[in-house]
Amino acid sequence: MAEPPPHSPENGQFTSCPYCTIQIPADAKVCPYCQQVLNFPGKIGPQDAAPVESEFVKRFQQNRRLSPLFDLWSRYGKWIKIAGPVLAAAILLSIVYGLFVGVKVRIAPNASLPLKATHERKGQTALFRVLVTNEGEDVPDLSLKSIAVVAEFSYRDGTRTKKTMFPKSELRGEGSLLQGETGRVDFEVPAPGLREAAFRSEVVDLETGRRLIPPGAGPRRSAPRGR
Repeated sequence: MAEPPPHSPENGQFTSCPYCTIQIPADAKVCPYCQQVLNFPGKIGPQDAAPVESEFVKRFQQNRRLSPLFDLWSRYGKWIKIAGPVLAAAILLSIVYGLFVGVKVRIAPNASLPLKATHERKGQTALFRVLVTNEGEDVPDLSLKSIAVVAEFSYRDGTRTKKTMFPKSELRGEGSLLQGETGRVDFEVPAPGLREAAFRSEVVDLETGRRLIPPGAGPRRSAPRGR
């Protein structure tokens, strides 16, 4: 086997032939020993060339206090770079969902007084429209009974607001509905931070002595008792 030629002082870049493993000039297109055509992708640099590190990285490595942090970043840095934007997007999505979409409406079932609720947001105010239909006994105007809708609003900071209102139809007063008639009540509450709105319907018996006053209205007048 022929001896490899000495390294030329003018060109110090050599590499191994992938076929015969003999050192040849890096810019050679044909191996002078095995006569194989070399298809290198580009100019090959010296094998002992090391990556150039920035001055900041050198100082960071020399600092003993930060060396554990540098090791941690070397191991998990790429995963942190991937997880960071994903986490930021998830937080932003949760904020947007909580402000505009994330209001849960819960209605307690009542076969005699079924409810239907819709809601919309107007600026910083949430408006809930609740329809109640009397499928049970008549509750006329001059009665010791009244139909009420109780609403409870829960916020993300833990606060709760409870309101009681009486539905009103076109033909009757508040809290009075005959069988088959439908009344409506509107609830307006602050929208920021609102998490859940719960509604239930009930018939209030005024003979028990309880005095119910709907929010924003005066006391209800009950029918006079007979002598």
